Amino acid sequence: MATELELKLMVQPEYLKSACTFLDDFCEKNSGEKDDPTGNTRQATLDLMNGYYDTANGLLMENGIALRIRAVNRQYIQTVKTRGSSRVGMHARGEWEWSIPSDTLDLTKLSDVPLPQTLQDMSWSRDLIEVFRTDFQRHVWLIHFQDATIEVVCDEGAVSSAYGQDPICELELELKSGPETALYGFAKHIAQSIPVQVSVVSKAQKGSRLKHRRIEFPEKPEAKAPLLRFAEYWYETWLVYWEAMFYLKDEALLQPIRSSIHQLKQCVPTEMSEQLEALDARYDILFKNHDKSLLPGLAGSLETGIMMLETGHWLNKQIH
Repeated sequence: MATELELKLMVQPEYLKSACTFLDDFCEKNSGEKDDPTGNTRQATLDLMNGYYDTANGLLMENGIALRIRAVNRQYIQTVKTRGSSRVGMHARGEWEWSIPSDTLDLTKLSDVPLPQTLQDMSWSRDLIEVFRTDFQRHVWLIHFQDATIEVVCDEGAVSSAYGQDPICELELELKSGPETALYGFAKHIAQSIPVQVSVVSKAQKGSRLKHRRIEFPEKPEAKAPLLRFAEYWYETWLVYWEAMFYLKDEALLQPIRSSIHQLKQCVPTEMSEQLEALDARYDILFKNHDKSLLPGLAGSLETGIMMLETGHWLNKQIH
């Protein structure tokens, strides 16, 4: 079992090519000597086809389990991912992988996985079906930054099921070794030049969402909870509304986004609160000046991603 620590960034399709060019340029400018293992390099591009399995009533997803088979280069990999622990805008999940001979599930492998008690009798295994697919092209870079090794991937494709389709257009930064702070450090380096925003919605959640059309929000703290817990809540609520605004193509969701930022301002240090105030003022200008659609202006804002990353980095340092 490996623990996957990952920071996911939304990229709108019109900025995807620029993101790839940025990463290529970074590797070219920061390449080591030939055969130097610390050099920054672009890896082979992959075409990934993935089937996700669950019961018709979504029992695995309900228990925080994602079960898939991935086909890559004529090889099959069966993977289980768990919901893992909350890392405030980051994905920290348990992950188990096995090579299998075909695109047929081998459920005997799950004996290695500490399943929730409700799933341990395996009775649900008789009712498994492929509930959705994610098929995408993956561009891969190996980056060395701030004493860390980070795998950066750019995924472009779609998640699809009988209930519809949702595009995949994102960057994922996965820590391979070194300090966790380097994930935020390199993400902020990207965000200074490319409009990206933090995302907390996994591909499996996107697939499940096609059926239920339900946006998942964090659990609101009790009134007596510490102020830092409220900061975490309002930050993650901001992220969820932001992703939902583009998923639903509903610019009216800017209002609850601004409300979340207003609440967050009251839970963070003065300097950060002032930066959030400036971001909200930027939204106000965009709202008053937009002619036809507000979404393109919001998608192209560098300030949003930078502030999401600054806030998330601060929160993670306080909590961990």
